Amino acid sequence: MLKKQLPVFFLILLLAGMFWSRALMSLTQGLWLIYALTMGWKQLTIKTPLLIWSLIPLLFWVFGAYQAPFAKANLDLALTLAMYPATVIIVQDTDNKIRENQWLKIWLFAALIGLAYPLTHYFLNSHLANEGYGAGKSLPTFMDTDHVRFSIFLCSALLFLCCFPFWNKKLRISMGIFLLFVILFLSVRTGWVILLSMGLLFPILRYLQIKKYAIKKMLFGLLLLFVAISISYALFPSMQQKIAYSIWDWNQFEPGKYQPNYSDGTRMAINYAAWKSIQSGASNIGWANIPTSLNQSFSKYFNGAKTEFGWPFNQWLFWWMGAGWWGMFLFSGWLFYPIWEGWKNKNMGLIIWTIAIAFSCLAETTINYQYGAFLHIFPLAMLWKYRASVIFDNS
Repeated sequence: MLKKQLPVFFLILLLAGMFWSRALMSLTQGLWLIYALTMGWKQLTIKTPLLIWSLIPLLFWVFGAYQAPFAKANLDLALTLAMYPATVIIVQDTDNKIRENQWLKIWLFAALIGLAYPLTHYFLNSHLANEGYGAGKSLPTFMDTDHVRFSIFLCSALLFLCCFPFWNKKLRISMGIFLLFVILFLSVRTGWVILLSMGLLFPILRYLQIKKYAIKKMLFGLLLLFVAISISYALFPSMQQKIAYSIWDWNQFEPGKYQPNYSDGTRMAINYAAWKSIQSGASNIGWANIPTSLNQSFSKYFNGAKTEFGWPFNQWLFWWMGAGWWGMFLFSGWLFYPIWEGWKNKNMGLIIWTIAIAFSCLAETTINYQYGAFLHIFPLAMLWKYRASVIFDNS
């Protein structure tokens, strides 16, 4: 009995670590990995595409590690990428009842607990919070105030509500509507992009895969999303301020000028320096050498300014710098492969989550972080395992 409940205990610890303590998450990840090796090593077979897919990043890791084999940065990234096979083994090895009746509910309850912090802060400090949105800030969240990863987490909870019938249909729809408006209200643009991709892809894929799904229903679903966005914009000052600030921020960026207080300006400056670094030969330099190369390029193109960031705000630029164009190309094939599995097995959830994470990787190195990698692989492994294909199925 205790053995069967260990995955539940580990998931709770991982979520607690993701919210409150990176040290706890690292420790639990180690236990998660040890448990996976002891429980699931017999699953190492080419007949398990999900497991093979999860091991590939550790092979690609070598492309950027051999340049400085004993660097700490290499070990950190290897431990992060080890989260993929460890999570896959545990998801496959855990009893169906635990996955269906406990894991999914724990994930959703964690989302609701996580929301209590930013929402309480907003209602107690609404005026200051709205001013903060107008200056490019967001509400405080758990995950070391990482609002981007937190928005990804909320979107994964919404996707679980759409794909898995673990509660009755009416309750899941009610919870889904609540999460939809909360994600819009929190005004994290990564969450918006993922939400939009979900709203567009679900009805389109559903229509393509099941021709009986009337075109009128598909258009009605898209109309509902548009109405929800319009209502949110009219009601939520946070959304209005975020959009206004974003437009202003985008207009401020100029090559050669750096304003560290600008949110998107910082991202564009870092990525600009990374791209210039690649053009001048800083490709396949290894993971550990990216910070030095990036800072040199940044100083050159931004009048001697320095940056505290150790890698670009783009997953493809990171792989290009660390592992060369071939490493980036292989990484891209690995990242998008689940789309093929999803299409082949009529698994809309798998397709949507893969595309959602890819969108986030355009403006963030999502899977360079332990919690980013976990937010990628856990929902994906659950969706892949269940072949979740129907939005709001009846329970």
